[in-house]
Amino acid sequence: MRLAFLDHHLANYHADVFHRLITTTFADRDIELVAAFETDPVPGTDWCAEHGVPRAESAADAIRAADAVLVLAPDNLDTHRAFAQQLLPSGRRVVFDKLLAPNPTEAWQIVELAERHEAAIFSGSGLRYAAEVEELLADVGSDDVQDAFARGYGRWDHYGIHTLSLAVRLGGHRIRRVRECGVDDSRALVLDHGDRRTLVDCRTGRNAAEALGWTCGVKVDGSWRTATVTDAEMFYTNLLRHYLDFFADGAAESTPEELARLASVLAASQASLASGGEWIEIGRPNYDVEESR
Repeated sequence: MRLAFLDHHLANYHADVFHRLITTTFADRDIELVAAFETDPVPGTDWCAEHGVPRAESAADAIRAADAVLVLAPDNLDTHRAFAQQLLPSGRRVVFDKLLAPNPTEAWQIVELAERHEAAIFSGSGLRYAAEVEELLADVGSDDVQDAFARGYGRWDHYGIHTLSLAVRLGGHRIRRVRECGVDDSRALVLDHGDRRTLVDCRTGRNAAEALGWTCGVKVDGSWRTATVTDAEMFYTNLLRHYLDFFADGAAESTPEELARLASVLAASQASLASGGEWIEIGRPNYDVEESR
């Protein structure tokens, strides 16, 4: 399979890790990285030359060269919609790394654009596929979960998606409303599933990574099962495995609507915080459909 990378600037950790895994761990997948394009190269760097990947002169050139496209820009999610507008009419399978878009409007516009062009899309955060979580849920069905929690760290507006993705993997995508019970730098987000609730705990601090880390748990048949995520290499490996399975005509592990709702949950958490902790319903935003074209 011929794969292309699209990015805001390729000099980032995700691009490096995915390239390494494609050429080592997944070398047997016969993936050829045929092109990479970046809209804002970092001065003094040449990621393509350093990694032996042909540099495309435009996103259109990269798309034409490939069978599937991985949109990176993990720190520049605001570029995803513009990439989608160029990509999705081609009918290529597309993965948007980390999150579809930085806000619900753009996320749902990407979903509608994919529907219009019958293009398959996927997105994911590595924490959702951590090896420790896979082991925790190995014999647990979605209907078996009676309660769930996820705890993480980092600034919510940048890293919150990771702890949220972990919580949603455990508690499920069916979220009716959310309530933020914390403060700006110490989040305690409640996800209301109707019959139960999932708590998302995300805090900041100089030693948060070492002192808190990522932990999670589910209650099944009245008893708790917990896990601590420590193997960062494996959650990137498992994430890329899901991406490559999807590129190889596999079914996406989450629906486009579920992916868009993650952006809605993040936005609702901010709205709840601003309101002093009111419940915020999760729904599809109203906007000018023409903007998504």
